[in-house]
Amino acid sequence: MQEHIFANGLKLVYKKRETNLTSVCISINAGADMEEELYGLAHATEHMIFKETKNRKENEINRDLSKVFGFNNAMTNYPYVIYYGTLLEEDFETGIKIFSDILLNPVFPENGFKEEMDVIKEELREWDEELEQFVEDKQFLNTFEERRIKYPIIGRMEDLEKITLDDIKDFYDKLYFPGNTTISVVSNMDFDEVKYKVWKIFREWEGRENVKLKKPEYKTFKEGVYRDFRDGISSAKIQFIFPIEDLNEDEIKVLKVFNELFSNGINSVLFNKLRTERGLIYDVIPKISNEKSIKLYKIILGTSNNNIDKAIEIVNEAIDEIGDIIDNLSEENIDDLIKGFKLKRLFREEQSIILAKELSTYDTMHGDYKIYLNEDVLLDFITKEHLKELVSKLFSKKSIQIIQSKN
Repeated sequence: MQEHIFANGLKLVYKKRETNLTSVCISINAGADMEEELYGLAHATEHMIFKETKNRKENEINRDLSKVFGFNNAMTNYPYVIYYGTLLEEDFETGIKIFSDILLNPVFPENGFKEEMDVIKEELREWDEELEQFVEDKQFLNTFEERRIKYPIIGRMEDLEKITLDDIKDFYDKLYFPGNTTISVVSNMDFDEVKYKVWKIFREWEGRENVKLKKPEYKTFKEGVYRDFRDGISSAKIQFIFPIEDLNEDEIKVLKVFNELFSNGINSVLFNKLRTERGLIYDVIPKISNEKSIKLYKIILGTSNNNIDKAIEIVNEAIDEIGDIIDNLSEENIDDLIKGFKLKRLFREEQSIILAKELSTYDTMHGDYKIYLNEDVLLDFITKEHLKELVSKLFSKKSIQIIQSKN
C-alpha cells in the first residue's frame, strides 16, 4: 500500500494487485451531511455534474464512459460522494481524464436543470419502495431531531422544490476541491506510473488553504419503540439501532467480532433463537454503519405481523443473556468468530472496486485510509473480557422501529 499527497492537496492511495483490471474511486467530502439548509443539495450536485462539461455534452459523457469502463457509477452518502469504476489497465489514463473533466469542468447548464430535478423528485417518490429503506427512514425520522440523517440522503420534497442552479454551483464551489478529495487506485501498474498519470491529469485543479468545513455532530437519540403502517405489504420489518459514536477504534474491531456471534449468519445467537428454535423470522440482517455522521449498529428482522411482539421480546432477552453466552465461549469459539469476520472481509475485497471504494471513503471520513487496513490488526488478541466490555456500552441505548401491514 502506498500514498502520495500532491502539491494541490489531492491525495492518492494505491494498492498493487495482480490483475488486468484497474479500479478507481474518487471520494469527496461533499456528502449530504455537509448540507446546511437545503436537504438534497449534495445528491442534486452529483446529478448535475454529469449534465455537461466544458468539453463534453451529456450524451458524449455517457458515450465516453461506456467506451472504457466495464462498470462506473456515482453515489451520494451522508459522509461523502464518490465517482468510481473499473476498466482495463490500458485505459486507465483515458478513464481518469474523463473523470477529471466531469469533476473539474462542469458547466451546470440551465437547459435540462428543471428536467433533472424532476427526475430526482420522482426518485424521492420511489425512494421507500423497498421495505428495508422504508423502515430505516421511518426510524431515523422518529429517533433523531438535530441530525442530518433524520431525512433521506436524497433530501426532502420541500427542499428539492427550492433548490436552484446557483445553490448547486455554490455547493460545488465550496466543497469540490483537491484538498477535500481522495483518489484510490487498485491496479497492477507501478505506483510511479499511476502517480505520474494522476498528477498529469489533475495538476490543473487549484488547491485551497485554511478551509474550515462542517464537522459531524451526534445529537439526540430518542429511545423507544416506534410503530408505523404501510399498505400493500404482507410481511413486517423490525429494525433495532444502537448508537456507536462513543466506541473507539479498537472497540469497533471488537464489535465486528461480536457481530459474528450475535447476529451475522445462520449460526448467530439471534438466528438460532428466532429462526432455528422458534421459526419466528425469515432473516436477520445486521450492519455496522461506522461511517462518519451515521455511527450505528443496525439489526433488521423480517417476520409476520403476528410474530412482531414475540420477536422483539426474544431479541431483548438475547441482549440480557449475551453476557452469560460470552462467558461460556471457548478460545476456539472466539477464534472461529475472528476467522468468520476475516473471511467475509477478504471475500468482499476480491472485487477490486470494493477495495478501492473502502480505501478512498475511509480516507475521506476518517482522514486516514489505514483505519480500514488496520481493522483486522490485533483481532487475534480479542478475549471474552473485551466482548463483555463492549456489550456494556453497545446496548446502553436502543431504538426499535416496526413497519407492518394495516390488516
